[in-house]
Amino acid sequence: MSSFGLKNVQVVNSENFTSNMGIKMRRIINKPLKGVLKVATGKKIIIDRYPELEKDEQYIFASTHYFNEDIIAGMAALDRPAYVLIGTTDQVENNPLMNAAWLYGLIYVDRLNTESRKDSVKKMERILNNGSSVLMFPEGGWNNTENLLCQTLFAGPYTLAKQTGKKVVAISTFSDPDSKEIHIQVSDPIDLKKMEKEEALSTLRDTMASQMYDSIEKHSIPLERANLSGDIHLQHMENRKKEYLKVKWTRDVWDEELTVYQSKSITTPAQVRESLKDVNITPENANLIAPILTEYEEDKKHDFKIYMKKNWNK
Repeated sequence: MSSFGLKNVQVVNSENFTSNMGIKMRRIINKPLKGVLKVATGKKIIIDRYPELEKDEQYIFASTHYFNEDIIAGMAALDRPAYVLIGTTDQVENNPLMNAAWLYGLIYVDRLNTESRKDSVKKMERILNNGSSVLMFPEGGWNNTENLLCQTLFAGPYTLAKQTGKKVVAISTFSDPDSKEIHIQVSDPIDLKKMEKEEALSTLRDTMASQMYDSIEKHSIPLERANLSGDIHLQHMENRKKEYLKVKWTRDVWDEELTVYQSKSITTPAQVRESLKDVNITPENANLIAPILTEYEEDKKHDFKIYMKKNWNK
């Protein structure tokens, strides 16, 4: 079974992707639909913190993103109608649950298309100016890192806050892989429009990460170091692959699904090693270059995108 008619959401623009009546109707059906969404996660949603927000105000909800049910859980947890920004093309086209997202209020974005990304901001701006909130996931793709509580954020929340004057509310969603519970924390509203871009995104990321740390500390199932063996990096990638494969994928989607923000001003150690991959090894440079190229081969071995492209359908 696939999602019916949702391919249309990929071709509409900010002017015709929904009507004012459509926005109003979604506000009416929002409450009963949330009950369906809670059941759809298959887990118990526990809201550990939720502030008292202004009743008739619209907010930009910005959530962490790292497991299969966190979009649905975030939609179900909000105390007011909102449109959700979704950029997973294969799931929009083929996952029946996306029909529920469309009823809830769906804004599609092609993360690999610059014009689509710009248009998605216009769509969210229209929603905010017509009485509903928006839910977005500014990390882009899932957080598949081994140690980051929250990845570097795309600028969407800040851009939207500057253009609409709306405040941003940070959401963290946590579920241990072996747990049947989803724990959610929601921050007080943050007025990003008064900050410069770098400060605003850093403040938002710190808030999301702090909430995530608190949830991990309180609700994670401890892992004993003594029980770790073998290549723990490969084990981590295999666990992440299993999380992705909880839903069906019809094609190689990993260039899109694994999209994360990469600052042009920051060069990672892995990028430095890759830049040296074509250097000829000579007796004069062998002691310096050979160890770097050995590490480069390890980088490729533990590159999650390469791993998923090779193994997603196995």
